[in-house]
Amino acid sequence: MRLLSSFLLLFCMINATSVSGQSSPGNEAIVKVFEKVLKAKRDQWAKSNYNSVIFVPDAEIKQTVIFHQFKATSFDSVGFYRPSQDKSGKFLYFFPVPLDTTYTDGEMQMHFPNGGYSFIEERSLSKNLTFRGDTIIYKTDSAKSVKYPGTYGLRIMPDKDSKINARLSYAWYLPEGYEYISYKSNRKGYWQREDNLIHFVGDFEENNFLFEIRFRKKHEQPAILLGRTINYTKTIPVTADHIDLFINDAQTEDGDIISLNLNGEWIVRGLEVTKAGAKIRVPLIHKKNYLIMHAENLGSIPPNTASMKLNDGTKVHEITLNSDAGKSEGILFVRP
Repeated sequence: MRLLSSFLLLFCMINATSVSGQSSPGNEAIVKVFEKVLKAKRDQWAKSNYNSVIFVPDAEIKQTVIFHQFKATSFDSVGFYRPSQDKSGKFLYFFPVPLDTTYTDGEMQMHFPNGGYSFIEERSLSKNLTFRGDTIIYKTDSAKSVKYPGTYGLRIMPDKDSKINARLSYAWYLPEGYEYISYKSNRKGYWQREDNLIHFVGDFEENNFLFEIRFRKKHEQPAILLGRTINYTKTIPVTADHIDLFINDAQTEDGDIISLNLNGEWIVRGLEVTKAGAKIRVPLIHKKNYLIMHAENLGSIPPNTASMKLNDGTKVHEITLNSDAGKSEGILFVRP
């Protein structure tokens, strides 16, 4: 997992004084973000019980490292509970070592000595994610506890009748190249955001937390493709998830050969633009899509020119694109 060694240094941040000097230069910015958002709570939380959870997904959003710290000084021992049939994660680190681990009532129970515990876990995200277009939605498991009926989700207190003056700190750090769309919880508290980090602090005595985090891969159109500058000549709003493109040479056929690049992928290579034309279905999987026309030659009458009719199901848009050895032209398609 990415940056695991650096986050090991950050894991017990609430009790740390400074970790910036211990991290590699490439991770200093991340360290500073965590310190700014989380370390400020150290003195305030040192007097209280708390449950701190930090998610750090990998670059492919398939797995996540979870840094978990729980402090509870009100009891002789504390426990961590999980359904025993859940095989989607593995523990990488514990402190202290659990006193014992038992399986009862369909749940795994690990008992720790007075004071609390820290652990690092690697888990698959597959069962928590759904995909809607280019939007990725993470939802907390909402299954109810067998041992403690009435409790569910992310629980600070396993027993709904427990009276612990505790609060939850819950954070996500997305990998580079992703951006948040929205984030919410079913419980009272407040959110903070710093670049790729979001941080939720629940109110005291809140329990049974459910979170929904929506995010997507950043999708920015390039300014240069294969050494040629790109001029986006038109932005077209569409509602469909595709357009039907008819492309031809409406003037004089002069041997123009073009290629089409959609969102960074070549969907057509070496197409000769003729009067008869060609029909192409263009999928629009993102909220913002770009289509670039790249000249493969200059034809007998430069620049290369292509007339396009774009049918989005409700309207036909007409546009002419020109490309030569120094520049390419493109279109932006924006979906709601």
